[in-house]
Amino acid sequence: MKPFEDISTARQRVLVVEDDRNIRAVLVGGLSQQFETLKAGDGQAALDLLGELDQPPDVVLTDVNMPRVDGFELAKAMRTNPRTAEVPIVMLTANADRDFKLKALDFGVDDYVTKPFDLAEVKLRIRNLAKVRQAQRLLANYAEELELRVAERTSELSRLVKELTSTQGELIQARTETIHKLCVACEYRDDDTAQHLTRMATYSRIIAQNMNLSAEQVQLIEAAAPMHDVGKIGVPDSILLKPAKLTPEEFKVMQQHPGIGGRILTGSTSPFLQEACSIAITHHEKWDGSGYPAGLKGEEIPLAGRIVALADVFDALTQKRVYKPAFSIEKSMGIIMDGTGKHFDPTIVQAFRRGLDEAVAICEKLRD
Repeated sequence: MKPFEDISTARQRVLVVEDDRNIRAVLVGGLSQQFETLKAGDGQAALDLLGELDQPPDVVLTDVNMPRVDGFELAKAMRTNPRTAEVPIVMLTANADRDFKLKALDFGVDDYVTKPFDLAEVKLRIRNLAKVRQAQRLLANYAEELELRVAERTSELSRLVKELTSTQGELIQARTETIHKLCVACEYRDDDTAQHLTRMATYSRIIAQNMNLSAEQVQLIEAAAPMHDVGKIGVPDSILLKPAKLTPEEFKVMQQHPGIGGRILTGSTSPFLQEACSIAITHHEKWDGSGYPAGLKGEEIPLAGRIVALADVFDALTQKRVYKPAFSIEKSMGIIMDGTGKHFDPTIVQAFRRGLDEAVAICEKLRD
């Protein structure tokens, strides 16, 4: 087995693409304290450099208007190249009107910063996208690790059937480690997450069991539920940890975390990670279509997403948070009942009520 690549402590790399020498010097100098910085004078020089590197950078920060190849052409070329297709792109622009935003999104740009820029803002945007990229690479490495372990065991299993149980145990343990690594990323950002993960996964299991789902479905939902908020790794601390109600602008940033979670988890052939991806993207959708990010309605929302949505809200209501005290079970269930048919699938609410005694016991046992 090839050794696992430990990228969790590696210094991340940022490529700065800017034709103005003075601006490029300011950006490189400002970012070099936190990142390994590379630089290019225009889009063509950047593409040449990307072709020479053994490993693509973690983030590309590029100007729009440059000679030879501009920022949009650079973004298009990166998105069509498998080596750089997933590298986040931040665009520097003096024009941030609606047409620019639509064009930037169409070319695969992840974020933009307007000129004249605030270097502190640039650093934060680069840092958050770099963390998302790191999480993607960690997940890819763990998936490769799992595949290698399965391949190693194949020849042994063909000869020794009795080792099947132990091999399955190793795979389950490896999957558990994958969950742990991703959830630790969330815990590092959000002090409320540790016990929350266990509680809401258990609530999800209670709901699934009371809906008479198969044992396999119940196990899959319970295992995948803790990964619902992995996208919060890309939300700034000033918003994630704010001890007060978010402003409309801050809430829009917070609403990006399901999409970030989807980007981290997407592309796997594993049913477990596929379920986790679905949950991450859809656990803030609402039964009446008023949720986010896609405004899905009714049974357009995957079943696991609807289950985790209720489990997540119940936990948030019954536990103390930086922005609210813990509500009583009676008050929490009153809020949930008021949201039935609007926020929550009525069938799922009924299933949760059938298992409420067990949920309350878990709530008290694992209270923050």
